[in-house]
Amino acid sequence: MKNKLGLNIHSGRIDGDLKLLKRDLAAIQEAGADVAEIPVHGVDAIVNGHLRQGRTKKVRDILRTFDLEYTVHAPDRLNLVDFEYPEIQRKVFAASIRFAAEIGAKILVYHQGRLKSNGQGVTEEEAREIEIDELTELGHLAAKEGVTICVENIHSGLVHLVKMIKAVDEDSVQICSDFAHSYINACTLGYDFLRPIQMAKPFIRHAHVNDNFGKGKPESAPPYIEAMPMGIGDLHLPVGWGTIPYKDVFKLMSGYSGIYILELQERFVEDGPVMLKEALKDLRELITQAQSEKEE
Repeated sequence: MKNKLGLNIHSGRIDGDLKLLKRDLAAIQEAGADVAEIPVHGVDAIVNGHLRQGRTKKVRDILRTFDLEYTVHAPDRLNLVDFEYPEIQRKVFAASIRFAAEIGAKILVYHQGRLKSNGQGVTEEEAREIEIDELTELGHLAAKEGVTICVENIHSGLVHLVKMIKAVDEDSVQICSDFAHSYINACTLGYDFLRPIQMAKPFIRHAHVNDNFGKGKPESAPPYIEAMPMGIGDLHLPVGWGTIPYKDVFKLMSGYSGIYILELQERFVEDGPVMLKEALKDLRELITQAQSEKEE
C-alpha cells in the first residue's frame, strides 16, 4: 500500500506572511510531496477565537493554485486543560475545525493537553476527564464539518492516549502518532518503544515522522544551534539522521493507509526543494523496503 507523503509548513518560518507560504508550498510541490500540513496559527486565520473569513479565503485561494492535498495543525498552545482561559481554548479549537473544513482538509492535528500549575486545584485525573468531555463535544462539530481530529502524543505515551481515545469513542477523534515524540519518551523513561505503537495502530489516522537521538524532552531543549551538535531534544531531523528504528516502525505500520507528514525543522527548508526532495526520497525508500520485508 503506497502511503501519501507530506511536508509541514513551519508556523514560525512563515509567521503570517502569505508570500512565504506560497514560496514554501512551491518548494514542497517541487520536492514531490503529495500533502502539505498548514498551521492555522501560521497564517493568521484566527483572532481571539474567531475565524477570519476574508483571511481564510485568501489562504484557500493560494492553496488551490498548487497540486497538493492539505492537512491542518492547530495552534501549538491550544490546550483543553488550560484552566486560565478555558473558553478561548474551546473557541480556538472550533475555529480550527472550521478552517480545516474551509480549505478542504480532512485532518486536524491537536497536541494532547497538558495540565499546568493552576489555582483551581484540578488533579491530573480530573483534567483528563475534562479533556475527554471537550473532545467528545468538539468531535461532534468535526463530524459535521467532515474533519477528523487527530490527537498527537507529546507529553505522555501512546498507551495513555489510546485510553483517552477509547473513552471519547467518536470516529471523528483519533490519533496522530508522532514517532519522534514516542522515541524520546521511551528512551527517557525506559519503556519499550515499539509495543505502544502496535497497541495504538488501530486508532492511528495520521502520522508525523522525523528523527532524533532519544535525548531530552519533546517540549523542551536548548537553542537549536546548541541542541543539534549535542543531539538533544526533538530535533525534527530528516529520517535516517538520528537513531529511531524507522524500518521497524514501518513494518509495524504495514496496512496503515493514512498520510506520513515529514515534519522538519525550518532550517531544512532553506535549500528549497533540493533537501526536501532528498528527504522525501529517503523516506519513501525506507517505507517501501520495510513493507517488502514485512511481506517476505
